[in-house]
Amino acid sequence: MTKISRSQSRIGITELARALGRSEMFVRSSLMVLKISLKDESLELDDAVAVIRHLAQRQSDQDELLGSLLAKITTTEKRELEFAVALEMVKKERAALARLTENLKEQLGREQSRSDRLEQNLHDLTASLAHIVLQRDRLVARSKLRSRATLKHYNGRSVLYLEDPVNPHLLNRSET
Repeated sequence: MTKISRSQSRIGITELARALGRSEMFVRSSLMVLKISLKDESLELDDAVAVIRHLAQRQSDQDELLGSLLAKITTTEKRELEFAVALEMVKKERAALARLTENLKEQLGREQSRSDRLEQNLHDLTASLAHIVLQRDRLVARSKLRSRATLKHYNGRSVLYLEDPVNPHLLNRSET
């Protein structure tokens, strides 16, 4: 320990830390805990004695402090590693989802094109059927106009004669 004369009433923080076998930063943080202020990087002797008594009771405080700081740093580094791994997993999943999205867009385009073609074919088929029905109706109407029925007498009986009769298949009826 450094000799301190009675005329010298202050001790430097560096000398105190060396005498205690502690780091200067640890001694400074202890001063803050004890609410002791520094003046010109030195302490009053009474304050130095209070610091020595406080630290003398706890020889392993610095080791515990360093151990807890090291544990916090290790925990932080582990979390950083976990976050980095999670970030890489998310990036890969995002890339896979982007590829899946592109594939689904292509498939949707193909299905939309197919749907449009089928809709056009259905429209064409419907138009063809409408045309056929219209032609059938015209044919039936003409047949009805040309069809004539007359009553003639044959061998003393009345017989109904049909000229240009309407074909039953045009009326969607079967002959019975």
